[in-house]
Amino acid sequence: MRGNGRYKLSTVKLIILCHPHPPSHSLSLSHHPSHLLPLTHPPTLREEDDDIFRGNLLQYIKCRTLCHLPRHIQGPHVVMDNGILQVTLSNSDGIVTGIRYNGIDNLLEPLNKETNRGFMITVFSCFYFCPSSPFSFLLSSSSSFNIIMTLDSNDCVVIGTLFGVHQEVREYLMCMIKGTTFKVIVESEEQVELSFSKTWDCSLEGKYVPLNIDKRFVMLRGSSGFYSYGIYEHLKDWPDFDIGETRITFKLRKDKFQYMAVSDNRQRYMPLPDDRLSEQCQALAYPEAVLLVDPKMKDLAGEVDDKYQYSGDSQDNKVHGWICTNPPVGFWQITPSDEFRSGGPLKQNLTSHVGPTTLAMFLSSHYAGQDLVPKFRGGEPWKKVFGPVFIYLNSSTITDDPFWLWEDAKIQMMTEVQSWPYSFSASEDFQNSSQRGNVSGRLLVLDSKEYTPANGAYVGLAPPGDAGSWQRECKDYQFWTRADDHGYFSINNVRTGTYNLYAWVPGFIGDYRYDAVINITSGSFIEMGDLVYEPPRDGQTLWEIGIPDRSAAEFYVPDPHPKFRQYGLWNGYAELYPDEDLVYIVGVSDYAKDWFFAQVPRKTDNGHEGTTWQIKFELKNVDRNSCYNLRVAIASATLAELQVRINNPDSRRPLFTSGLIGRENSVARHGIHGIYWLYNINLDRSSIMAPIGVELLVQDHHVMMDNGILQVTLSKPEGIVTGIRYNGIDNLLEIRNDESNRGYWDLVWNSATTGTTGIFDVIKGTSFTIIMENEEQVELSFTRTWDPSQGGKLVPLNIDKRFIMLRGSSGFYSYAIYEHLKDWPAFELGETRIAFKLRKDKFHYMAMADNRQRYMPLPDDRSPPRGQALAYPEAVLLVNPVEPELKGEVDDKYQYSCDNKDNKVHGWICTEPPVGFWQITPSTEFRSGGPFKQNLTSHVGPTTLAMFLSAHYAGEDLVPKFAAGEEWKKVFGPVFMYVNSAYEGNDPLSLWEDAKSQMEMEVQCWPYSFPASEEFPKSYQRGNVRGRLLIQDRYISNDYISVNGAYVGLALPGDIGSWQRECKDYQFWTTTDEDGYFCINGIRTGDYNLNASVPGFIGDYHYDVVMTITSATKVLKRKKEINSASNVGCDIDMGDLVYEPPRDGPTLWEIGIPDRSAAEFYVPDPNPKYINKLFVNHPDRFRQYGLWERYSELYSDQDLVYTVGVSDYSKDWFFAQVTRKNEDNKYQGTTWQIKFNLDNLDQTGSYKLRVALASATFSELQVRVNDPKANRPLFTSGMIGRDNSIARHGIHGLYWLYNVDVPSSRLVEGDNIIYLTQPRSTGPFQGIMYDYLRFEGPSSPSSK
Repeated sequence: MRGNGRYKLSTVKLIILCHPHPPSHSLSLSHHPSHLLPLTHPPTLREEDDDIFRGNLLQYIKCRTLCHLPRHIQGPHVVMDNGILQVTLSNSDGIVTGIRYNGIDNLLEPLNKETNRGFMITVFSCFYFCPSSPFSFLLSSSSSFNIIMTLDSNDCVVIGTLFGVHQEVREYLMCMIKGTTFKVIVESEEQVELSFSKTWDCSLEGKYVPLNIDKRFVMLRGSSGFYSYGIYEHLKDWPDFDIGETRITFKLRKDKFQYMAVSDNRQRYMPLPDDRLSEQCQALAYPEAVLLVDPKMKDLAGEVDDKYQYSGDSQDNKVHGWICTNPPVGFWQITPSDEFRSGGPLKQNLTSHVGPTTLAMFLSSHYAGQDLVPKFRGGEPWKKVFGPVFIYLNSSTITDDPFWLWEDAKIQMMTEVQSWPYSFSASEDFQNSSQRGNVSGRLLVLDSKEYTPANGAYVGLAPPGDAGSWQRECKDYQFWTRADDHGYFSINNVRTGTYNLYAWVPGFIGDYRYDAVINITSGSFIEMGDLVYEPPRDGQTLWEIGIPDRSAAEFYVPDPHPKFRQYGLWNGYAELYPDEDLVYIVGVSDYAKDWFFAQVPRKTDNGHEGTTWQIKFELKNVDRNSCYNLRVAIASATLAELQVRINNPDSRRPLFTSGLIGRENSVARHGIHGIYWLYNINLDRSSIMAPIGVELLVQDHHVMMDNGILQVTLSKPEGIVTGIRYNGIDNLLEIRNDESNRGYWDLVWNSATTGTTGIFDVIKGTSFTIIMENEEQVELSFTRTWDPSQGGKLVPLNIDKRFIMLRGSSGFYSYAIYEHLKDWPAFELGETRIAFKLRKDKFHYMAMADNRQRYMPLPDDRSPPRGQALAYPEAVLLVNPVEPELKGEVDDKYQYSCDNKDNKVHGWICTEPPVGFWQITPSTEFRSGGPFKQNLTSHVGPTTLAMFLSAHYAGEDLVPKFAAGEEWKKVFGPVFMYVNSAYEGNDPLSLWEDAKSQMEMEVQCWPYSFPASEEFPKSYQRGNVRGRLLIQDRYISNDYISVNGAYVGLALPGDIGSWQRECKDYQFWTTTDEDGYFCINGIRTGDYNLNASVPGFIGDYHYDVVMTITSATKVLKRKKEINSASNVGCDIDMGDLVYEPPRDGPTLWEIGIPDRSAAEFYVPDPNPKYINKLFVNHPDRFRQYGLWERYSELYSDQDLVYTVGVSDYSKDWFFAQVTRKNEDNKYQGTTWQIKFNLDNLDQTGSYKLRVALASATFSELQVRVNDPKANRPLFTSGMIGRDNSIARHGIHGLYWLYNVDVPSSRLVEGDNIIYLTQPRSTGPFQGIMYDYLRFEGPSSPSSK
C-alpha cells in the first residue's frame, strides 16, 4: 500500500508555466523519463510543446535553492510537485486543473473544461439592483424556480428569479470562486503554500459575493496529497448578503473512478454520470433522484440514484471518496475537524456522489433550510477560515485488493485528526495549537432526584445564545466532543473567543446550556468541574414513545437496510394506511412496528391531505388539581404544522399548534433527522376533561358569555364590551373608564350638510337579540336602525354588531353589518373600527411585529407636565415620565402604523400575571385600499384597534362617499380578540410567539364557518381564481420573466390602479410564488377586475375583462372562454397573464427601487432630542419623529444635487422632498437637481422621464430640463396628495406614476440637468416621497 504517511522524499517544487493557451499540454511535463523533475534544468519538452511555448517564458522554482530567473507570476498554470504527485492549478484563478499520480496523467476529468475539475464555489444572495444586461437569457426552468444564467466575468449562475431592471433582488447565485491575484506564500524544501485571492469592491455589487476570499493550497514533502483552505472576510459597511452554501468540489475521471466509499457499510460500485441522462433514466419526484432504466452496468437497472442517499452527519463525515481499480488508486477527501462547519455534530451534508464527484462541504442549508443560511446585515464585519481539508491519494500494487485503499484512507484520516490543528498553515488567521485553549469538566444528569453520569453526551462550545441555538449557528466556529462513561469531557484546541458551553444527552430530551459565557484565550486551560443538566420534567412518566436521540430511526421504516436512505418511503404511508390514519395504543402497540417513521400527508386522487394520528391511553386517576404535560420532541419538520387536540378530534381549535415549522426536506432527502424541535404542552384539567359548553347569562342591563376560559360582559342593548374576566384578573379592560369607554365599535362620519367636519360616534345598539345559543356557540346581535327622524344626528346606516364565543376558545369574535338603504341621504364615512382600552396598571408591553415591540409609556406620561406637545397632537415628548428610562423619548401612535398586508396580529402583554390581549385580523378582504394601505394598530392607552376604514396615509381618496339613494351593504370582520397566558416564572414575552401561532391558525380557518349571518358567505359559497403572472420587458429579456412576490388581487371594477383608492367594497389579495403562479381563494360573489403590483417594475397590471365570481362553477380557461364544471364553488383558471410595464426605450439612468416606498433613500438620524429608542438602528428608522426638519440642516444653503454615476441614492437622495424652513420660521419650496451626461443625443427621438411617487401631501411636482427659470415647466402634476405620510412616519402613501415626454430639443450632448421643483410651502409637512425615477432613451426599432 502506498500513499499513507509523509515520506522524506524529494523536496517540493513549484513550477509556474506561462503560455498563451490554457491547455491539456501542461501535462506534457510527465513525458520526462523521470517521475521526478530534474532540479537544475527546465523540463524536457516535446517538439509540439516547443512550438507552443516558443517565445514565451517557462519557469520553475526549486525549493532547495533560490531561483535566479525573473518571477513573472502571470502564466496560466502553476504546478506543485513533491515527487509523489503533481498538482496543477490555473493562475491566477486557483482552479485545480490536473492531479498526476501513480502513472495516471490526470485523476480529474480531462473531458471537462479546466474550470470544472477542482474548484471552490459559494451560493449566495445579495440585496442589490439587477441591471439590464444583453447577456442574460432564460436557460431552463423547474417547478420551483427559474434558472437564469448571466454570462459575465464572475462565473456566476443565478439560481433564482430575475425581477427586473435595477430593482431590489434577492436571488441565489452559484459563483465559482476564482482568484485574481496569485502569490507564493511559502516556498521551501518542506512546504509550498500558494494563495489565490479575490478582493471585493463596490463595482462588483450584485455580481459577486461581497467577500474578500483567499484560497490556499499547501503541499508538504513526503505527503501523498495536498491541503486546501479558504479565508472569507466581509468588511464593515459592505452590502447585506446570505451564504447558502460553500464547498470544494472535485470531478474525477469517469473512466477510472467507479467505486465510492463513504463508510464501512456505505460503499459500492456507482452508476456513471451518463446513466442519469434523460434517455438512460427516468426522472422521479425531484431532480436529484432518477430511476436507472438502461445503465451501462446492467445489474444497476431498476435502482434509484440520488446524491442525498449518501449524506452524512458532520460527526461521521471525516473521510469519503473514490477507488479506481486499474490501476488501484484512491482519491479521498479528509476533513480532520468540524470546527469550521455549521450546525453542530448532527448537521447533515453531502459527501460523494455520481460524477464521480467528491465534496468538502463547509456551509449548506441541506436538512435545515433557511435556519442554516448565514445572513449578514447592516454592514456586519465577519471573517472565517474554512479548512484546511486534506485531499489524500493512495495506491496499491495491481495484485492487491484495491478495496483495502478504504482501510488505508481511514488510517490516514485518524492521522490527520490527531495532527489537528495543523502546524504548517502560514496564515495568521489559522490559529495553531499554542494559540488555542482547552476546556474540560464533567456532565451529570439530574432526573428524578438522581445524578447520572452523562455517558456519551455531546458537549460543545459555540457562540453565545439560547439553549439549543448551536444547531442553528452558522457564522462562527464550534467545538464538540463526547463525554466518557463517567461523564468526563475535554474539548481541546479551541480558538480564542467567547462561547457558551452546550450539551445534549442521548436518552434525555432538551438541551443543556451553561449560562456563564466562557472566554478562551491563548494557552488557557479551563476546568468546569461538575455540571448538572436537569432535563425538562414536571412529574413521573406515564407513557413514552420512541427514544430521545434526535432521530426517527427507531420507528417503523418499511424498506430494507439501510432503511431510511431508500427513495419513496413517504409513499408507503398511504399504502399502509389507505383509509384511516395511524392509531397507537399505549401498552399494546410497539413503536418499532406501529409508529411510522414520518407523519406525512396522504396521497389521494385529488392531491394530498393532512393526517391525524391518535395516541390512545388510559388514566385511571385524574388529578383534578394538577397540570399534566405532553412533551413532543421532533427530529425534523418540513413546511409542517403540529396540532394537538385532547379527547375532541373535531375541536376547531387545537389545544396547541406549532404554527408552520421547518424547511428541512429530510423526508425527501432520506435524512431521518434535521433540526430538533421540543414542545412542552401543558394539559390542565380542562384539556384532559371535555371543555364545558358556552353559557349565556342575560341580565337587565348586561349580558355575559362564559366558556370556562374567559367571561365577556356586554352592556344591553348597547353592545359595549364592559368586562373581560380571564386568568384570575377580574377585568382586563380599564375599570376606571366609564363602561362606554372600554370596548366598543365606533365611526367618524359627516353628512352632505355638515361638510367635512367628522362626527365621532360610539355605536350603541338599541335592540338586543340572541342569534344562537348552544353548548358549542353563542352569537349575540346588538342593532341600531336608522330612520329619517335621526337625520343629521346619526349616520344613515343600519348597523348590526355581532359577538361570538365558541366552546374551548380562548377569546371571542366580533363583526358588524353596515347597510345604507335606497332613498337614504348622502354621507361620508371617514373611519370605522373596534377599540379596546386595557388596564393601564396591568398592560405595559406592546407588540405588533418581531422587531416592533417594547415597554410603552403610560397614558399619564402624555399629559402636562409629564409630556410636552410637539408639532401635532399625537406626538408628545416625554419630559418627566413615570418610568425615568423613557425620559427624552417621543411617543406618537403613528410610529406603530402598519400596512394591511402585515397587520394581522398586535396587542399587549401583562407581566404579572403573564397575560396577553391580542387583536387578530385573519383577512383583509373587508379593509379598504389594498395590501399597502397603512392603518393604526396599538398605542399608548393601553389601546388596541381593529381598523376597517380610515383616511390615514391617503386622505379623502380613501373616504367612502355615498350619494343619496345609493344602496350599500358591507360586512366588517369577523376579527378575533385572543387572550393567552403563561405560567408564573415563564417568559411572558413568549405570549407574542403564541399569539402569532394563533393568528396563523385563524388565517387558515378563513372564511369562518360559524358566523350565523347570511351576509357572511361560507367557503363553499365563494370562488377561487388562479393563474400565472409573467413580465414582458423587451429591454430586459426577449423571454417572459416570472416574478416572485408580485401582489395580485381582485377589486371592484375600475381603471388601472384604482384598487388603491377603492374603499366601499371587498378586495382579495395574494402574492405569486417563485414561478409567478398565484391562487386567490375564498372570494365573495361579485364582479371584479384582476390587478397586480410587481415589486421591481413600475405601474400597475390590470386585466381588462370583468370577472364574475359566483357560487355556481364556471371555469375561465383563458380570456373569455368559459366552460362549465360540476364542483361546488367557482374556480377560475386565468392561465398565463402578461404584464408589460411602461417603457419606451432603454434605461439611461435610474434612481431608487420601484417598490412603492421611499425606504431605500437616505433617512437621516433623528434629532437626539426627539427619539424613539425602538427605532434606533432599526430597519424602520423612518418612524422617528421630526426627520423632515433634518433636510434644512443638511441642505441649509442649497438644495439637493444628485449626479448620475457619482451619487448614491441611499446616501445622497433625501427620503422626502420637503419644504425648507427659513430663519424667519417660514417655509419655501425646494428644487432638486439631477445631473447626467448624454454622450450621444438622438435628435430625432423623444426621451422619457418616468417618475413614480410613493407619497404626496398638498404638493406639486414640476419638471424642468436644463432651464431652472423656465416660466412654464415641461411638466406639472398640479396639486396632489393628502397622505400626510411625512408627519406620520409612513414612508409611503398613495402611489402616483407620471410619464414625462422630454423632447430631444430640450437636451444637449454632454452635461444635462433635470430640475424637480416642489413649490407649495405653507407648512413643514408638504412634500413628495419618490419611489423611483428612470430616464429612458428613444425607442430603437430592433427592440419593438
